[in-house]
Amino acid sequence: MKKVLAAGAALLMVGSIASAAYAEVNLSGDARVRYVVKSDYDFGNNDAEGKDLTPDVNYFDSRIRIRIDGKAKGGAFVKARLRMDDFRWDGQGWGAYKEPKNIWVDYGYLGVPVGPVAILGGIVNWDVTKFFQWDERPTVAALNYKNDTVDIYGLWIIEDDDVNAYDNQDDNNMRAYGIYAKAKVNDDWSVLAYGLYNDDQRDWTEDADGNLVSRNGEDNSGFLGTLHVDGNVAGLSLQGEVAYVASDVQGTKNDGWGLYAQASYAMGAMTPSLSIGATRDSYVADGDFGWLMIGDIEPIGVIKNVGEVGFDWFWIAPSVDYAVSERLKLTGNFVWVNVDTNDDLGVDVNRLAKLYEISGKAVYTVSEGASLMLGLGYLKPDFDGRADGAGVQDDGAFGGMAMMSLKF
Repeated sequence: MKKVLAAGAALLMVGSIASAAYAEVNLSGDARVRYVVKSDYDFGNNDAEGKDLTPDVNYFDSRIRIRIDGKAKGGAFVKARLRMDDFRWDGQGWGAYKEPKNIWVDYGYLGVPVGPVAILGGIVNWDVTKFFQWDERPTVAALNYKNDTVDIYGLWIIEDDDVNAYDNQDDNNMRAYGIYAKAKVNDDWSVLAYGLYNDDQRDWTEDADGNLVSRNGEDNSGFLGTLHVDGNVAGLSLQGEVAYVASDVQGTKNDGWGLYAQASYAMGAMTPSLSIGATRDSYVADGDFGWLMIGDIEPIGVIKNVGEVGFDWFWIAPSVDYAVSERLKLTGNFVWVNVDTNDDLGVDVNRLAKLYEISGKAVYTVSEGASLMLGLGYLKPDFDGRADGAGVQDDGAFGGMAMMSLKF
């Protein structure tokens, strides 16, 4: 029996050595459990368009994600992430295993180095900036060149390549072509530029007799891009960005613009910061840009994006981060937003004029990789005065959450 065990151990050792000679696989991940409370998220109205219309609710949810990074001896690599049990708890217990998307692939792509560049292909976890595009999942074929100072991608993105309402012939589809470039100017400054051209070739649909007829849908061809700068001047951390989306890409009358500037300064345990920005002509920032009640960063967000179609936004938002200790960190936000809407709209439309957010969170590190977080927020709307006589309500929305999270 001992000989059998010894032989088995030897085979396992040989197998592991052989595997290590050809490939390296690393696993990492994160998990969370959250409790969320929402109150008056419709501001007392039933038709607050673009808002989270849940007036009052409380629930638990949870999620587990596993990242897989594999690398061949020659340098080729694969990256993927599995997402498991990403659901709101419904009290059904083990019935969750019947859900077809209880486990699924978040992203998965491979890369092969060829000389100084890498050829990439697959569903990529794509981050540009939180103000423009963040945590996207495009299907991409790309070339990537990277060294200590620059990171450059040439992109070919498959945006629509299937039979659908815009092109049921499955012959003319939509692609996007672009360049992403991030460069470190010096130890204090870096710049990121991203430009993409949407090429919408979805042209025709058919009538009942199978004849090609007029265009079905709008042409979404056009340019979009952003320019982002990070820097440091005498301890003052600065960042700024200007983003642009063509009218045809947005599906609006005018081209959309967004811009903001942010400054922060570390003063011992306290770091105050100030964000000032605007969105013009229907530009909508990515949901990862914002705070607690405005933005889709946390589940208590009331308005999921900074900026809205048909609206112009201008905001001033001071924030403060304070490290009580190495384990406990606090953040507080005050956000003032001016919303400019179309004056031709009827007086009975819920036309936001201003928004006021007061929010904060506390994060306590229990142990390395594990933390507890408590977040609270209040969002007060101010609707256009002409709508006062139409019974529009302006109740403030309250949200709270508690989260236990783990990174491993």
